[in-house]
Amino acid sequence: MEGNMGKIEINNYEDLFQVLDRLNESIDWNTFYADRVMKAPFLVNNTLPDKMITEFVKTHCVKDAVEFGCGEGRNAIYLAKRGIDVLAVDSSEVAIRNAKDKAEGLVNARFICSNFLTVDFEGRKYDLVIDSGMFHHLPPHRRLQYRELLKAILKENGYFVLLCFSADEDGAEELDDLEFYTKRNTGVSFSEQRLRDFFGSDFEIVSIKKRGQEMTEEYIDIPLLYGCVMKLAEGHVK
Repeated sequence: MEGNMGKIEINNYEDLFQVLDRLNESIDWNTFYADRVMKAPFLVNNTLPDKMITEFVKTHCVKDAVEFGCGEGRNAIYLAKRGIDVLAVDSSEVAIRNAKDKAEGLVNARFICSNFLTVDFEGRKYDLVIDSGMFHHLPPHRRLQYRELLKAILKENGYFVLLCFSADEDGAEELDDLEFYTKRNTGVSFSEQRLRDFFGSDFEIVSIKKRGQEMTEEYIDIPLLYGCVMKLAEGHVK
């Protein structure tokens, strides 16, 4: 991307995407997990899976799964303990180290510290992809790659379970895609219609529902979020 004199040169799409990456603020996730200043529910209750994930597994046959933005492994470990082979990815070295410590002895849980877009899935396809809180941090141009990756790694009739900020709640701001860059945001919320517009051409939208606030010994449910279940549409497997 850098030319001979240090100037930015766009010679391919990844060069373009890297330039666009510079137009939005990014969160230092290592600091987030190391300092633990924020009292986010998934950080405070870092051993409890999302209620939505527990509900899904009880009603669907899942043999293998991928989790994007796995954090300290609360969902991935829950799945692995139920015999599901899990590949969990997060960009934070601190989070992945903590996840590996908690998952010690679980041979069917594999944790990778990486940008999810650079992971080599080796042509493997999965029954389920989970994202609990990563999608709403992605800038618009990376969302396009995200959607293509989902189509590439899901099996025919595979499912995608997404938890993301809801625009109707007092959480992240809802922005159009141009504003994301001009306001240099770290995350946005989505309306139900926006989610349907973005995913609907490739996925059957099974359900989009607001989540509540609940915590038990077995799970947590986090408000401010939409919980979405989507199924890869017929003919869209790559």
